[in-house]
Amino acid sequence: MTTKKAIVAALGDRELLLGDRIGASLMANDQIKYYFALLQTARTNADRPQIPPPTLRAERQACQLADVWLDDVVDSARKEAGGHYRLPRAGEILARVRAAVETMLACLPDADRQPLATRLASLALPAVERDELSGRTIDAMTSGDRKAGDSLHLLVMDAHRAINRLQTATAEETISGAHASGLSAAGRRAVQAFMDGLNRTAPLKFDHPGLDTTATEHAGQILIQNDIGTTDAHVLVIRVDGRVTTITYTDIHRQRLQFFRSLFARHNVAWQTAREQDDATLANAHYILLTGSHVAENDRELCDFLSFLGSRIVFLIDWNRMRKRLRLFVGKPRTIEVLRWAADHDFGHRGLLEVGGERALADAVEYAAGPQLRYGQRLDDLLNEERATEFLKQALAIAARGLLERRSRRSILDEIRTRLRGYFEHERLAIFDTAAAHVAIAYDLAFGLREAMERVGHAGGGDWINRFAARAVRLESRADALLNEAREDMKRFKRPLSLQRFFESADDACDELEEAAALVDLLLIVGPGVSSVERLKKLADLVLQSTQDLVTCVECAASVTRADVREDLDEFLVALERLVTIEHQADDELRQLTRWLIQDADDHRRVMLIREISQVMEAATDATARAGQMLRTYLLEEVIA
Repeated sequence: MTTKKAIVAALGDRELLLGDRIGASLMANDQIKYYFALLQTARTNADRPQIPPPTLRAERQACQLADVWLDDVVDSARKEAGGHYRLPRAGEILARVRAAVETMLACLPDADRQPLATRLASLALPAVERDELSGRTIDAMTSGDRKAGDSLHLLVMDAHRAINRLQTATAEETISGAHASGLSAAGRRAVQAFMDGLNRTAPLKFDHPGLDTTATEHAGQILIQNDIGTTDAHVLVIRVDGRVTTITYTDIHRQRLQFFRSLFARHNVAWQTAREQDDATLANAHYILLTGSHVAENDRELCDFLSFLGSRIVFLIDWNRMRKRLRLFVGKPRTIEVLRWAADHDFGHRGLLEVGGERALADAVEYAAGPQLRYGQRLDDLLNEERATEFLKQALAIAARGLLERRSRRSILDEIRTRLRGYFEHERLAIFDTAAAHVAIAYDLAFGLREAMERVGHAGGGDWINRFAARAVRLESRADALLNEAREDMKRFKRPLSLQRFFESADDACDELEEAAALVDLLLIVGPGVSSVERLKKLADLVLQSTQDLVTCVECAASVTRADVREDLDEFLVALERLVTIEHQADDELRQLTRWLIQDADDHRRVMLIREISQVMEAATDATARAGQMLRTYLLEEVIA
């Protein structure tokens, strides 16, 4: 905290109440903004009536205007002929605007006040008859386009800047960086709480200017203003009256305004409906006004809320710029999700902009995707939407942490690139998650088929086999769905043909095993015969072993793409050799069973059915062996090579 600067002493007796004059001027500025918004809203509603009509009651109360008749102005406004509008007590509203401008100027030194007073004198307000104002008059008063000539709106903005400069230059004290004047003990506590939150996250703006704060107190109300943007329409004013905090926020970007509001989702803030204030003469065409209020139960809750509020402002700086950059990589909803996550976790987005923004992300994508990258592809086309979003969150965190730790930008960019490479590697291996799920179904079918052989001819075995046959249909349908998922993945990532053929062969095995389950169910009708079942068990054992080895092959194939290639490849080749051996053994077993059927079997129905069962089981071992060979081709030609 510092004492008043020398300029205050030089101002003489007239300035002993300067802090109070500045507070009154800032309150007058808020009232003028309210009146301008009232005129514009009344005109818009007369042109296009809304039900219910807006009242601007919250804004009126926030700037300490007690006249409740103002709440009916919008609803009562009527459009007349010749582009005129009839508004209740329109003449009085204009007189109040002029008086409020004069109040704003009253606190300024002569050198600043005189030019503004001269401009005010030249901006004569029209005489109002029958409470009618022309649309042209409303436009002329509220215009913010300097090319179109001077206006009351421009005068008020220039006066506000002069008042802010005066407030900074004549501050009685600084409270953790805030220029403050005329504060009571309660006012100091409120401003200190706000600045505690602001200073906690302020480092996240890095080299960007902004976050300058001024505070004053007038008529028992604490006013806090913060410099958050580069446009006149981007304004944040905080008023604290007792334990009630009122937030008035204006923005030219609706998305950023909605984002700001969303930051308070866990706090009990009563928000009014955001309203657009249209003005065709403004450079930005329109701005949006948002008002919210928070009522604290005690002083501690008040300070906690003010601290949280202060800590959120840094996340508005360059927000729209970052939003547009992120849109190059993910869709609109995901972009907002990323920015919200970064704010909620106190990382923000300024760090990533500092280290290169979209260029840094594009370089990381080019590095991680390699030849997979095609012109115009977004990150969520290369990765799935969830993973692309997760990476962008991590990139924001890496950039913020790295800069705060004073790491070099090169090391930060390298970490971002490496992190994305990990996501691509995971995505590249994701096909093996699908493969593992698919071959697990084949193993499940083979295991059930072997169990069915054990239950044939035993009490209750028939019911179990019936249920297994029905379950096999569902398992085979799931295998088909996984095959379709794999085909979509391979099309999206341009995976090699060998992987597609692996899946098709593995799916053939599932088809054969489902058919075998249905045939065993039919075996119950003709009577299986003990010798027949014993011979089928041998084939079922081979089928079960082949699916087990195919599971091993898939597990090893996924691991071969990582660092320890030799050990996993050796295990893969051993499992593949067993698959080939089993396929030959199944061929031999099928020949022996066929010979036995010709020599010893007597029931032609049983002969036909057992022959069918043995053939589909042998075909299943053929399919698993082909699947293993396709994995071998993939590893040797696509990974090892």
